[in-house]
Amino acid sequence: MKKLKSLIGLSFAFSLVIVATAYAGTTKTTSEPKVPKPECRLQVDNAHISSTLVNRRNVKAVKVNVYSICNRLQTQVKITLRIYKTQDPADRYYGPFVNSQLPGRNSGLTVKLQDKFVICKNSIPTEWFGVAYAKAFIDGKWQYAGNTQSPKKEIIRCGT
Repeated sequence: MKKLKSLIGLSFAFSLVIVATAYAGTTKTTSEPKVPKPECRLQVDNAHISSTLVNRRNVKAVKVNVYSICNRLQTQVKITLRIYKTQDPADRYYGPFVNSQLPGRNSGLTVKLQDKFVICKNSIPTEWFGVAYAKAFIDGKWQYAGNTQSPKKEIIRCGT
């Protein structure tokens, strides 16, 4: 008799686990499905001598390219860049430089700022880097990218 009660008890407990598991799988949530957050980033390249300016205008200049990259359409993108050179007692910067605000030039999945530079006055080795920030209108809201620096500080034969 004890074995029978024990078996019935185990069978009942096992049935409860199966029913509870089945019920948990059929419950509905009332919340809306979440829309994934846009995957966006601000990319600031390392400082370099502009080969385009050297080849087309015979001008030696340091430039830093910046890209606002997003997997969703971004409009009204405003990228602000400062090009820094390291010096004592404090770093000195040139700019701020801003990308074109003409309609169509500041929209898309990738928005570029590639035409800002500092002209070299001599060939003294100098350490250069860029820092940028941006704002963009994405999915009906303003999104902001804080100060983003070039991955490396580059020593370039370009003094000012």
